[in-house]
Amino acid sequence: MGIPGSAGTPTLEVDGGRATIRLHRPDKRNRIEPDDLAALHDHLTACEADEAVRVVVLAAEGPSWCSGYHLDALAGRQRPSTGFGDVCDQLERLAVPTIAALQGSVHGGGTDLAVACDLRIGVTGMVLGMPAARIGLQYYASGLRRFVERLGSGATKRIFLTGESITPDELLRIGYLTEVVEPERLETRIDALCAAVAGLAPGAVRRTKAAIDALARGGAAAEAIDAIEAGHRASLASAEHRDALAALSRRRSDPRPG
Repeated sequence: MGIPGSAGTPTLEVDGGRATIRLHRPDKRNRIEPDDLAALHDHLTACEADEAVRVVVLAAEGPSWCSGYHLDALAGRQRPSTGFGDVCDQLERLAVPTIAALQGSVHGGGTDLAVACDLRIGVTGMVLGMPAARIGLQYYASGLRRFVERLGSGATKRIFLTGESITPDELLRIGYLTEVVEPERLETRIDALCAAVAGLAPGAVRRTKAAIDALARGGAAAEAIDAIEAGHRASLASAEHRDALAALSRRRSDPRPG
């Protein structure tokens, strides 16, 4: 199933348990226009509502992955009903795992769109640049919160307080990238990750992602721990746990090789 975009807006394609949202403005380094925000919101909503979707990939066309939100639109008086930060928040909140397939460089708000994903696979030769302070902007609250939670304050300062172009090796070291591969291996690696996620029990994956995110937000409070323990107990009693154990038992008792 595919949902086409209009005149360069992002598209959504669902193939089995994998949903791919793709940015389509390569001539503008895939910058996000106001119309793109509504399309991204709708695509993410569709992914959340589709119980068959097990993993979401955020990809892009062309040599750049995303250069962020259109600065002229950012300075405009009329703000869209769905803001850029709202879309990043929505992406972060998706129940299923999300993967940013970074085939090229990422700048400005594009860095936040990627960090809202659970995994970020980059390629050799790409760079990251955050020019907010260079153009006189303090970044918005939910974006800074996301960077600090996922990368720590030190790495966040490295990105935001220098404005330097940061190479893949450094991005891997500070935790922004999950992996770095050669460009020709990116598609194969994304396919493998999607297959790995799809091979896991979906309910357990959703519960585990929610628990990790709660802990990353400082959720060591008693109520958060209690909620995570309740999820653990629910998983022990779930049909998918019983079915997985039964399948494991059958494989162990099968004398055939492999």
